[in-house]
Amino acid sequence: MKKDGTFQAQQDLLSMLREEEAESAYRRSLERDAIQARRQQSDAATAHAHGIERDWQQARIGHQIKTIQDRMERELRESPFSFAADEFYDMVHQATGGGSVPALLVAPFVRDDLNGQQNDEGPQSFRFSIRRAWSQSEWSADLAGMDGAISRPLRNTDVDILIIQRALRDLPVVLVYGVVQANRRVWPSLCAWNIVDSPELRSIHMTFPPLPLPDPVPDSAPQSAAQLAFEDELGTSTAITAGLIAEWFHLVRSGRTPRLHALLPTELTGERRVIAAGLAASYEVALERERIDAVSGRVGQAEMYVAAELRDQAAGAALQALAAAEQAVRSDQATVPPASLRRLIPLLESLDLYEETPRARQALESAARLSVLRNLGWRNR
Repeated sequence: MKKDGTFQAQQDLLSMLREEEAESAYRRSLERDAIQARRQQSDAATAHAHGIERDWQQARIGHQIKTIQDRMERELRESPFSFAADEFYDMVHQATGGGSVPALLVAPFVRDDLNGQQNDEGPQSFRFSIRRAWSQSEWSADLAGMDGAISRPLRNTDVDILIIQRALRDLPVVLVYGVVQANRRVWPSLCAWNIVDSPELRSIHMTFPPLPLPDPVPDSAPQSAAQLAFEDELGTSTAITAGLIAEWFHLVRSGRTPRLHALLPTELTGERRVIAAGLAASYEVALERERIDAVSGRVGQAEMYVAAELRDQAAGAALQALAAAEQAVRSDQATVPPASLRRLIPLLESLDLYEETPRARQALESAARLSVLRNLGWRNR
């Protein structure tokens, strides 16, 4: 306020100051409103963008869920087993003791004169005969039989086998399947995997020669004696082949002495020889994997060759066993099983290797003495 101004001048000055203050307050209000409007607009844009992103995320999640559901439904619909893959694995894992024995899976045979639905809903061809032959065999405990795990014929053969292999992953499996051609002959097949831990033998595929079927009978008529005999023969041959593969598994994994050839009926002389020859070859894999010591492995191999009536090969394996025993006794670096040497002595005599028999007896005596010294904690002098 001016001290020297008139009253009117002072009033005019106050009025001007009030107007300027009101104008300034109005401008500040406009600025606040503009800032608030811009903030609200930005928040709305952000919320709108977030809403769009949320809708897209929900749409993508819904699409992924629908894709997974469709895939699971398709897998269950097309799968040769009636379980989810993880459930199937858990079931077989439990039945085999975590893979301590192979699983034996039997699929009904495909009939090429029927379509897919007729095969799926038709009779379970040859499944019962194979299961019965296996369960009645003396070596049935060598595999874990899982009848019914495969719910339909393997009409998509290679794809179906791949689906089963993927589902069971690292478990040892023997899978039996086959095709009935024109209702006149049968093509049995066998596939096995994870039997031998070797890159060269990860899986085994065997297709047997075709077997002629007996003359068909009308659907309303009972099966003939020839048909029943055919099914029994097919079941027996399948059980023997699966047993042979199981022998490979147990020998290569744990060094268990094969016994299948000795368990077969005496009338199956030819089959005994063939199986013994195959088991003799399996010793090479067991020795390579060091699942069995050299002496026991060669003695067992020689015994298999004798059972196969291959005397020259048996003599060679027996001499290898003797050489391995003598070397181990001299070096005192390896334990020589006296029981294996006791089997070697009569084996050499049966092969007319009489000059080597005293060497085997000497090796047995040395091995027994070393065994006693080790058990007593004494060093060999």
